[in-house]
Amino acid sequence: MQESAYILEIAAGICFLAAGIGLLRSASANGKAPERLLGVTFLLMGISYVFYEIPFVLASDRHFVLLSTMGRLSLDASVVSMALFTRRVFYNTQEWSTRVIRSVVALLILGVVVSGFYGDWEGLAPLENPGFWLEWIGQMVPFAWVASAGLSHYMKARRRLRVGLSDAMVCNRFLLFTCFGVAQACSLFLIVRLYIDFEAGIGFSGAMDALLGSLEIVSVLLIWLAFFPPSFYRSWIGHTARPGSAGKG
Repeated sequence: MQESAYILEIAAGICFLAAGIGLLRSASANGKAPERLLGVTFLLMGISYVFYEIPFVLASDRHFVLLSTMGRLSLDASVVSMALFTRRVFYNTQEWSTRVIRSVVALLILGVVVSGFYGDWEGLAPLENPGFWLEWIGQMVPFAWVASAGLSHYMKARRRLRVGLSDAMVCNRFLLFTCFGVAQACSLFLIVRLYIDFEAGIGFSGAMDALLGSLEIVSVLLIWLAFFPPSFYRSWIGHTARPGSAGKG
């Protein structure tokens, strides 16, 4: 992997850790469960990056399997927290949402177990390990879920905003959740390509890895704007929501 590529991955991991700590501190102050769940999600994602990147930073394969496995399990835990966040924010009173979370957990566990049977504890062999795909689907569902839920609520909020029955920042937050889910889903597709190349002995593509790191940083930025929007961003969103400008934001 090119040095510039893993630097972006490291930057992404730092961003996730910083955002996770910021969200958890905010949740501790205001007692809001959604921020706490998202803080846990980001913290676990950051920890996952730490485990994955250590072998490349040290340029050593020592403990590669162990570190990659720990990174994998941290990522799995983060997507469960993401699913819990989506349920809490959008579907807290609907019983079917609990079944979605149970299905996600089942897919993740089954994926890891099947991977172990194939000797792929790291989860880096999509061509030979069917467990990879079970786990991948389990990882994809929470991000597709938050993207679709965010979009549905955004469209409803836009209609209400036009008649003055919704807040512009709340409406925009739904859009940011949608963009976050899409960015994370794209990241998972990139991961498949990276792992296929790795399994084929080509190694990790520096360009693809840099793109992955960039997407992850953008994902953190989207959530940061959703929960901690700076004054200039609030002003911009408020301006686009004024009469005559509602179709722009």
